[in-house]
Amino acid sequence: MRWFLIGSLIVVSGCSTTVQQATVMDAIEITDPTKVKPIAITKVAATIRRGTVVGSLKVGGFCAGNEEVKWRSGNKVFLDSEDLVDVFREELEVNGWPVVGSTEDLFQGYDVSGAEVLVAARLTDLETILCAPMSGFGNWDTKGSMRMDVEWQIYSPARRSLIGTIETKGSAEITKAGDDTSYELLAQSFGIAVNNLLASPKFLGLVERSEGLITTPTSVGALKIDNKYRNYQTLEAAITAAKKSTVVVRTASSHGSGFAIGDGSFVLTNSHVVGDAQIVSLVTEGGIVLEGTVSKVSKERDIAVITVDALRLPALHINSSVPGSGAQVLAVGSPLGEQLTGTVTSGIVSGLRQVDGYNWIQSDAAISPGNSGGPLLDQNGSVVGIATAGFQTSGSQIGLNLFIPIADALAFAELRLE
Repeated sequence: MRWFLIGSLIVVSGCSTTVQQATVMDAIEITDPTKVKPIAITKVAATIRRGTVVGSLKVGGFCAGNEEVKWRSGNKVFLDSEDLVDVFREELEVNGWPVVGSTEDLFQGYDVSGAEVLVAARLTDLETILCAPMSGFGNWDTKGSMRMDVEWQIYSPARRSLIGTIETKGSAEITKAGDDTSYELLAQSFGIAVNNLLASPKFLGLVERSEGLITTPTSVGALKIDNKYRNYQTLEAAITAAKKSTVVVRTASSHGSGFAIGDGSFVLTNSHVVGDAQIVSLVTEGGIVLEGTVSKVSKERDIAVITVDALRLPALHINSSVPGSGAQVLAVGSPLGEQLTGTVTSGIVSGLRQVDGYNWIQSDAAISPGNSGGPLLDQNGSVVGIATAGFQTSGSQIGLNLFIPIADALAFAELRLE
């Protein structure tokens, strides 16, 4: 009797093909898509290293044995995350969430230019048990179960910053053996993880449209800076002066643009340009390299202030008024590479837009990566905005670029004009 019980326990334990399943939450259904920003997923990656054991493959009618299942490795089971983008899209569509991006157009590629929120997923842990009950007959169709942990990163293209991270779990179980069970388990588990993301009030809060403008900081306690008016005789003279006031902001990993204001000891730029750096290099039009200290950062408004002690840079005059629609404007910066420093583009103001609860100047003055933090000038050579985001579709400019109004930038930088 004793041996019978032990044998029974071995059979029972061998038959188990179920990993612990995740709790399935009730996804929030969106009844009015206009109140939620269009969302797109850009990447599904994994921190699981190739060859890591993520489960077991059992064989025979009793699902015995314990052959290892490895991530992105093995000749019987292959697990990878490349095909999960469409799963994300489908889950959002089912629940009424506005989603953009499609993998169906092979000519245009995966276009996410219409998204106001970008999401990336990272699989941080995965466990699976598979069983091939007919393996003794040469049939490797499997059944089984899976569980995964997913970290979601939520990014704002307008602010060019990560605005939140959320962790969810997903799982699935398939009781009928099939030839694509490993993929189905991966897709269904990821689908549950997406569903649980859509059930998160925190995620909804990150992607909901603001019903009004976010309150601008008061000027109480703000540092006073000079704002001397420059009277240029020609537009050419104004552009020449603007180039001398605009610098390349160089960090260990990238570069952007910035410009001098006040008495020339302050440089304004974007917070995403300086990142987490405390010390940056500033390269003038003449090639002089200065050391700058990041003294103020407002990540929510994408503003940073850099102070310079070595010398005073020629400062630009600030015009706190927002130009009207149709007004001519100029953007100065270092697009793409430092060798293009001092590049000037022109356009008109398309209008004042509200994105992410903030006001933005929209213009068709062309900007590219590297322009970020550079000045937007009116026809008198005065700063009216700061270059922040240039939208593209299929890698091409579409004339839709956003600039932070200079008055907002100063308020969030805790600076006010003398």
